[in-house]
Amino acid sequence: MSTPLEIAIEKAFVKRRQLNVGCPDFRTPMPTNAADLFSNDYLSVTTEPRVRDAYLQNLQKLPLVIGSAGSRLLTGNTSTHTQFEERAREYWGGLPGCSATAACLFNSGYDGNLAFFGTVPQKGDAVVFDELVHASIRDGLHASPHLKTAGALYPFKHNSVESFRERVQHALKRHPNIAAGKGTLFIAVETLYSMDGDYAPLRQIFDASDELIPKGCAHILVDEAHTSGLYGPDGRGLLFDLGLQGRVQSVIHTFSKVWGMSGSILMTSPLIRHYIVLYARPMMYSTSLPHSHVCALDTTFDFVTGPDGVELRQRLRKLCAYFTQILQHSLRNVPASLLHLREQSVPEDYPSHVFSPIFPLISHSPKMLEDFLRPYGYGVTAIPYPTVPRGEERIRVVLHAHNTEEELDMFVTRVMQWVALMMAAEKKRKEINVERPQVQGQVQLRAML
Repeated sequence: MSTPLEIAIEKAFVKRRQLNVGCPDFRTPMPTNAADLFSNDYLSVTTEPRVRDAYLQNLQKLPLVIGSAGSRLLTGNTSTHTQFEERAREYWGGLPGCSATAACLFNSGYDGNLAFFGTVPQKGDAVVFDELVHASIRDGLHASPHLKTAGALYPFKHNSVESFRERVQHALKRHPNIAAGKGTLFIAVETLYSMDGDYAPLRQIFDASDELIPKGCAHILVDEAHTSGLYGPDGRGLLFDLGLQGRVQSVIHTFSKVWGMSGSILMTSPLIRHYIVLYARPMMYSTSLPHSHVCALDTTFDFVTGPDGVELRQRLRKLCAYFTQILQHSLRNVPASLLHLREQSVPEDYPSHVFSPIFPLISHSPKMLEDFLRPYGYGVTAIPYPTVPRGEERIRVVLHAHNTEEELDMFVTRVMQWVALMMAAEKKRKEINVERPQVQGQVQLRAML
């Protein structure tokens, strides 16, 4: 006999199946015998033999290799961790004009956002954030003892400067202490949004913030998860590429994308860094990263910030231009409801070399497309409602520097094979629907006679 808990959990599974949402149990590995066109490994660091060899050589030099044996507040604050933080501080905060000059290492980007937003905002503060910011930011906002219960959260329409201005003005009216210069209005945005592959209008958002919020009362955090290592001098990120590194107070750099690892660095002020060290629960109650992991971070830093990183970034840019061309050509006569490429919006004031490696393929049947591609070895996962709005269901293609044009050609060929099958099935369905009323009419006529 099932327990009440088991019954409740089974109902959750039933609801997912009714919504045509997958219920993976992670017992079967993702297929890997076709080209990787779906992971976040933009520069193909995880499969780069030179990185692997350099890492193993560096690992041999370490006096300690395995775990750190404690949190940073206990025994886990080793020279391995402090030296890497210092490297990150010099890299992201050591150039003239930087406003975020202190580095704090976290076990993941999720932990970094959770620690910041769950800890730093104070009583009487508020947050304006893009409605599509990562779940880690939202979870941090909800973890704060001062924000959600005080009605201090103000989402604005995705990438809409007009909506941003309206929400800032509304927040200032509801929080007169901030308007009077006695509180802080936090602003949370990303550079590149991973689901739509589009960029935030950063300069316009920063300008509106300067115009509307009293001086010293705005604190902007930018999440560079998907652009860190991809843009800027030696891969420092999009803020550096745009010359905006002096207009933000905090930045999250996640290592699980371009850098081919996990973990993150929060760049912020020395005062806020110290406050987070003392009060942030993800910092206090998590064992710090193993020595071997930090060694791997150092190794990927050497690779991504060096000449190899420059070459791979250029190669990825060319591949994305090629993929856009062949995909748009192949889909030109396909009904948009069946499959189309969502526009990857880039603000007009961005440099021409800025591109998006993320390609959302919108379809009313993403699960059927997943089921078609999986047997060919593609590690694709459909993204259905409610993860995205109705009518925005999709698969998400991500290109990598080590992909080849031949691999992209083959993928598009497979996709178009699926399109042909779906269009043939739709044509047959319409023919059956046309014949059915004729048959019914003949039956009714015979009955009348």
